[in-house]
Amino acid sequence: MRKEKRVRFVNAVEATRGCPEKCGFCQYSNIPGGSTFYTRPVEDVIREISMTREKLLYFKDLSMTINPVYAKTLFRGMKGLNKRFICHGNVNVLARDEELVKLAYEAGCVEWTIGFETFSQDTLNQVNKKANKVEEYASAVEKIHKHKMAVVGTFVFGFDEDTPDVFEKTLENIEKLGIDGAIFAVLTPYPGTPLFKKFDEEGRILTRDWSKYNRKDVVFEPKNMSKKELEEGLRWITYEFNSPSKVVYRVSRGFKLGFYPAFAVLAGNLGSMIVGRRKT
Repeated sequence: MRKEKRVRFVNAVEATRGCPEKCGFCQYSNIPGGSTFYTRPVEDVIREISMTREKLLYFKDLSMTINPVYAKTLFRGMKGLNKRFICHGNVNVLARDEELVKLAYEAGCVEWTIGFETFSQDTLNQVNKKANKVEEYASAVEKIHKHKMAVVGTFVFGFDEDTPDVFEKTLENIEKLGIDGAIFAVLTPYPGTPLFKKFDEEGRILTRDWSKYNRKDVVFEPKNMSKKELEEGLRWITYEFNSPSKVVYRVSRGFKLGFYPAFAVLAGNLGSMIVGRRKT
C-alpha cells in the first residue's frame, strides 16, 4: 500500500510549562499545578529541534521570558540550527533585556506574541498582571523591531474599567505603537479563576454553559457598558483593524524586518482579515 506523506510547514515545540504570574483572569496559572514553572533540559530541546524537518517552529510555551537565564541559554544553543520560530514573551523582560531580544533574533526568532491585554494601568493592577507596565509597551516593541522581529499583541475587552470608547482608544494605541498583528478577545471569567469568583459573588455570571466560555461570547454582565456594547465593540475593532488598507500597510511595513518576519506578518494578517471581516 502507498504511504501518504504528511506535509507540515510548522512544528510545535515546548521548552517550558506553567506560569507563576497568577493573573486574575488567566485559566492556565489558576489550575492545580499551573503556577509551577517547569523547564526541560536545554540539550533535550535542542536535540528535538535538530531532529525536526520543518523550517518554522512554534513554541507553545506560555512565555519564553519567565526565566530569562534559561531562555538565553536555549537561544544560544539554537544559534546555527537554521530554524525560524515564533514564541510568546512578557512585556517587562522584552522592554528591559535587550540581550535576550538580540539572542532570540540570532537563534531564529521572527515574531513575538505579547499579552498587552489593555492600555489601562489601573486595569492591569486590578487583575494582578504584574509583568505589564503600560509605559514599557513602546520600549518592548521598539527593541523587537530594532532586531528585525515582528510583534503580535493580544488584547482583552470587558474589564470593569472599560467604557464604550475603549475600542477606539485601543485601536489608536495599537497603530501608534506600530504593532504588526493583533488578536482581540472578550474577557472570559473561567471557572476556578479569581475573576469568576468575583463575578459570581456579584451575581454577574450570565450562563454556566461552558461551551460559551470561548473568548468571543459575553458570559457576564459588564460594569461600564452593556453586554450589547461589548459584543458590538469587539466586532467593530476586529473589523476595522483588519481592513484591507490597514493589512496592506502592515504587511508592507513587515518587509522592512526581513523575509521571514514579513511572511509571518502576511500569514497572520491575511488569516485575521479573512476571519475578522466576516460580518455576523
